[in-house]
Amino acid sequence: MPASIPPFTLEDFDMTPAKRAELTHGLTERQAFMGNRWMDMLRIVGAGRWEGYEDYFDTDKFTYSNPNRPDLASFAVWSAGGRELLTTFPPCVYRTLGIWARGDDEICTFNHHHGKHTGGPYMGVQPTGNELNVLWFSRVKFEGDKIVQIYSISDVLSMLIDLEVISAPQPVDPYK
Repeated sequence: MPASIPPFTLEDFDMTPAKRAELTHGLTERQAFMGNRWMDMLRIVGAGRWEGYEDYFDTDKFTYSNPNRPDLASFAVWSAGGRELLTTFPPCVYRTLGIWARGDDEICTFNHHHGKHTGGPYMGVQPTGNELNVLWFSRVKFEGDKIVQIYSISDVLSMLIDLEVISAPQPVDPYK
């Protein structure tokens, strides 16, 4: 598990009302609404309940950008990838660790995705049982109550190392 994630249990992925209030403290009512919509969407995805998932998005306008995954631009392709994660990395749970906002249509979220590589191959590697703990930031744009754009950046290097897709020496001091 990456050193930047303190020890956790699966219960930590239950975004309780108290945890949500802590995360949205200091935001305007509108910004807190957007943050809660984001956390609601992650809860549905992590539970594997895709019914009603589309209700969080304007699927016609939606765009997704991530320099690590330029193939996931449309809602259909992006959401299909999310469904694959559920079967490849059960229990495949998500939680929000921080929320910031700008104006009435944009939030930035810091998130954690956890699972275990037990459900199927990933990038040619058969299941290893290794844990997946990915930290990522998403900039999320809304129109009304619908998400229309997500830009995400995640710690893919650590994920690929943890899943044994690649090996990479980890420097103690990169300047020596």
